[in-house]
Amino acid sequence: MLMKKLFSLIAVIGTFTATAQQVTVIEEQPNTHVAGFVTNRFWDNWEIQGGAGMSFTLGTGSKIGDAWQGIGYAAVGKWLHPVFGMRMAVEGGKIDYLSGIDNSHTKTSFLFAHPDLTINLSNWIGGYRDDRVYNAILTTGAGIAGTSLNHSATRKFEFAASVGMQNRFNVCRFLSVDLTVNYTLARSTLYPVPTIKTPRFNALSCYVGVTYRFNKRNFDRVGASDAEVAAMLAMIATTENKLAEVNAENQKLMQQNAEQARELEQATVKITEYTTTIQEIEQVESSYNHTPAANAKEAIATGNYNEILFYLYGYGILSADNKARLDLLAEHIKKCDSDHKFRIEGFADPQTGSEQNNIRLAAKRARLAYDYLVSKGVNPDKLEWINGGTKNLPFDHPEQNRVVVIF
Repeated sequence: MLMKKLFSLIAVIGTFTATAQQVTVIEEQPNTHVAGFVTNRFWDNWEIQGGAGMSFTLGTGSKIGDAWQGIGYAAVGKWLHPVFGMRMAVEGGKIDYLSGIDNSHTKTSFLFAHPDLTINLSNWIGGYRDDRVYNAILTTGAGIAGTSLNHSATRKFEFAASVGMQNRFNVCRFLSVDLTVNYTLARSTLYPVPTIKTPRFNALSCYVGVTYRFNKRNFDRVGASDAEVAAMLAMIATTENKLAEVNAENQKLMQQNAEQARELEQATVKITEYTTTIQEIEQVESSYNHTPAANAKEAIATGNYNEILFYLYGYGILSADNKARLDLLAEHIKKCDSDHKFRIEGFADPQTGSEQNNIRLAAKRARLAYDYLVSKGVNPDKLEWINGGTKNLPFDHPEQNRVVVIF
């Protein structure tokens, strides 16, 4: 009876330690910048953009007031990460410049298609926040630009580069208003008619636009959610109460043991220790219920299980506490004379991560326990590991189903 209580005390302390470690990991990453995010799926975090503004060609000798022309843009993009993304953009409209032939204003059509790398400087510098009102987004890319599109005789196409700064003001989770400044650089041969001064094509564009984000519009951090943190804190409080109860019971048992020791002072110490050890082993062995259960859920419901191993979020490794539990179980299995086959069933929390990853993680957890028992000398014929995946889960609370049940 004494040893059973002591094993219970060790188990409670181990569970408390593992839970406290998980909460510590969460608190170490309150404001993640680049690392520490779960990769999103293909259809997550897409957006479409559109806007209109004015464009001015630089260095041709035109006065600013005379050279502004209307221009617009459209783009579709995806954020691969809170900081980094990509988009395909198209700009089009009119440009105005001074020709080098007769020093006259020349207006021509303009179209520029270019893929861009997008960098959210606010998330990079200030840390990711999905409720941020303002975001500074740097865009840079290159593509093909064309002018004088309606006149085959003077039509020109050139490789061009683009860099811009988008000031994004979020109206709500899916819509924002954008103020964008964009600079385009190409060879001067992009001008249909030669200019007076510049050896290059330089255009500065200013836009007012909107961005619409669709499908999933945020990113998941590595670690537990707020709900999971609250559940963990509640579990810690419950564990602390259980620990206090076990400590009180242990004090009573220690007093009883002292009284028995005084009554047996005349007995030989070695015989007493030997007898006590035999009794403790028999009590530990009798505490294992060998009644077979159909599955892990039934084993938990009826108490017909031999061991439970809890895992941290996303973990597929054995903790020191779980190894200690498996060491005791290995000794029990090796001494068991019955033909009972111990089933090792692994599970994963279906509310976090993808279904495919959870199935792999559940199998890995079960296999880890199986391999560890075999490494401790357990006959593999007495073991069977099962991938429970995310179906027929043994516990009602999702975070408790990051578990392996041995029954």
